[in-house]
Amino acid sequence: MQLDLYRIFYVTAKEKNFSKAAKILYITQPSVSHAVKQLEEGLEIQLFIRSSKGVTLTHEGKTLFEYISPAFDLIRNAELKITELKNLDSGQVSVGGSDSTFKHFLLPNIQTFQNLFPEIKIKLQHGSTPQILEKLVNGKIDIGLVHLPIEENLVEITDYLSISSTFVVGKKYQDLAKKNISIEEMLNYPIISFSEASSSRKLLNQIFSKRGLEVTPDVEVGSVELLIECAKIGMGIAFVTKELVLKELSKGELYEVCLNEEMQNRKIGIITRKGFPFSLAADKFFKHLIELNHKKQSI
Repeated sequence: MQLDLYRIFYVTAKEKNFSKAAKILYITQPSVSHAVKQLEEGLEIQLFIRSSKGVTLTHEGKTLFEYISPAFDLIRNAELKITELKNLDSGQVSVGGSDSTFKHFLLPNIQTFQNLFPEIKIKLQHGSTPQILEKLVNGKIDIGLVHLPIEENLVEITDYLSISSTFVVGKKYQDLAKKNISIEEMLNYPIISFSEASSSRKLLNQIFSKRGLEVTPDVEVGSVELLIECAKIGMGIAFVTKELVLKELSKGELYEVCLNEEMQNRKIGIITRKGFPFSLAADKFFKHLIELNHKKQSI
């Protein structure tokens, strides 16, 4: 039996009138009558009792209506939900990244986005770069923010931010901010870094390995906040993203080590699943991030 016949029956049963059903369905009254007759013949039952005032359901008609109503109500609710999504009156975006990336680079942009689209929920999922890649590929998040470079054929990479790395110390080693020091000389001091799996630690290893050196940090931490505190109390030289310690540097709580060479900038990228379309909400959020970034770069 054709679904259109059931739809005409459903509307007619709700309106209890062939003429009203025809107006709602944008068809003629004879077309409604013909469709109902087809359905009755197909099911071999009478669905309506006709009268001059309209129609009423037979016992069999009521039974059929009770069963098909939830289906058509679900379709109607689905249409309303799609309309909400198109108007960005609802929706959700899942974003993966590290705590420090969220705090220092993403939260201000989330605030401006939610000012524009308060009904869209932003869900944050913490993780290291390998964990974020795994979540993205498995469809657990829509967007990831990770330190570049990465190697993964299943994702699209969009350059987002350029950040700088540096070495900082507390007051105990503040003399290192007053004289030029080489990478080799830093091995004479305790080194503070993130754990082995982090992208920051991998970069630190690369910096030393390029000079034929091997670095073994004396202190390994899991957060920027702990790394900063360890440096403050004089536990050693901390390797960190400079943008994350600007406040401490300006207050004189930390000092930037004066290297005799320049450090290369790093990049944070936005990663998305290759070949998978965004939801409307995720697409809007992605474009919001890119637009704000372009505005900052043009200032």
